[in-house]
Parts: sequence; C-alpha cells; structure tokens
Amino acid sequence: MARAKKAAAKKTAARKPAAKKATAAKAPALPKSVTNAESKVKLQQKAVEQAQKKAEQTQAKLDKHRAKIDTENGKLSKMRADVAAKRDKAKASSTAAAKRAVDTARGRMNTVRLKLQDLRGEAKLIRAEIQAAKKVATREVKKFRTAERNLKTKLREHERKLAKKAKAEQKKAEQKAKAAAKKAAAKAKRAVKKKTTPRKKAATRKAPAKKAATRKAPAKKAAAKRKPATKKAAARKSPAKKKAAAKRPAAKKSS
Repeated sequence: MARAKKAAAKKTAARKPAAKKATAAKAPALPKSVTNAESKVKLQQKAVEQAQKKAEQTQAKLDKHRAKIDTENGKLSKMRADVAAKRDKAKASSTAAAKRAVDTARGRMNTVRLKLQDLRGEAKLIRAEIQAAKKVATREVKKFRTAERNLKTKLREHERKLAKKAKAEQKKAEQKAKAAAKKAAAKAKRAVKKKTTPRKKAATRKAPAKKAATRKAPAKKAAAKRKPATKKAAARKSPAKKKAAAKRPAAKKSS
C-alpha cells in the first residue's frame, strides 16, 4: 500500500509541471478582426495561385496547339509539294489516272488546310483565354495585396492597443509600488514612533517629580514671608513698651 501511494504521489508530481508548462505556453489570443484578415489573406492567396495556375495551364494548352499547327503546316507543305509533282506528272502523261491522283492529293491538301484553319481559330480562342486568365490573376493579385495591407493595419492597431495596455499596466504597477513604498514608510514611521513614545513617557514621569521638588521651594518662601510677620508683631509691641517706660519715670517723680 505504501509503495502504491508513493508511486501515485510521484505520478501527480510529474504531471503538475507539465500542466504548468501548458498554461505558460499559451499565447495571448488575437482579436477577431486580425484573425478574419489573416483568413482573408490566405483565401486570397489561394485564389491568386488558382488564377496563375489556370493562366499557366492555358499557356501550356496554347504551346501544345502550336505544336499541332506546326505539324499540320509541315503536312500541308509536303502535300503541296506532292500535288505539284503529281500535276507535273499528269501534264507529262495526260492520263486519267494521273489526273485522279492530282485530284485526290489536292483534296487531302484542302482537308489539311481546313484543319489548319480550325487549329489557328482555336489558337486565337486559347490566346483570348490566356489574356482573360492573366487579367483574373492580376485582379486577384491586387485583391491579395489589399488584403495584406489590411492585415498589416489590423496588426499595427492590435500592437498599438497592446502597447497602450502594457503602458497602462506599467503605470498601474508603478502607482501600486509607490503606494506600497508609502505604506511601508508610514509603517516604519509608526514603528519608530512606538519605540520613542515609551522613552518620552518615562521622561515625562520623571519631570513631575522634579516639579514637585520645585513646588516645595515656594513653601520655604512662605516660611520666609511668615518670619517678617513676627518681626512686624514685635515692632507692633514696642510702642507699648515705650509707653510703659514713659509711665515709669512719672511714678519716680511723684515719690
């Protein structure tokens, strides 16, 4: 059981990094406008290739047709020479067989000439097909170039948007970092304040004791103030003594 559990744990550990890699490899999805432009470019490229292929095929057809025309031209030239030879023979012998041979040779030559005319007419049609295929190819190439330009503009817009987004995110991150730094500075300030406040409290506690000591000093002053009052009382008593002294001599005189 323990071995099975260990094996299962190893398998799950091996699977987890693969899942992480798969999530990391995912690229940001392109917008629909860009993907549509890309598909349009691909379709247009296919259309261009098809048009060019058709033009090439018609050109190959014309080349084959020209080869046929050349062969028929060779046949016609041979038949002309044959007809001329048979005509000369018929003139020399003036027999019915020689005349028939000339007529048959002339008929064959005429059939070849007609065939050659048909081939030349077909060649004209093939040339017209080639021209039409080339026009289609040029039109499709123009469309392909416009599609490419459109794709480039869409990609530029997308890149601009991504750059703007990245700039905004960077600004947000900077603001966040500034706020975090401010918060950390405030926290540090509070911590310093917390450390300094017990010392200040201790200092303020010692200060009242000193104040109490300073408050005792006025008591001494009060005592000092009280002493002159006694002196004043003594001074007040002195006139009575003076009166008693004045009375005493009067008694002496009466005796």
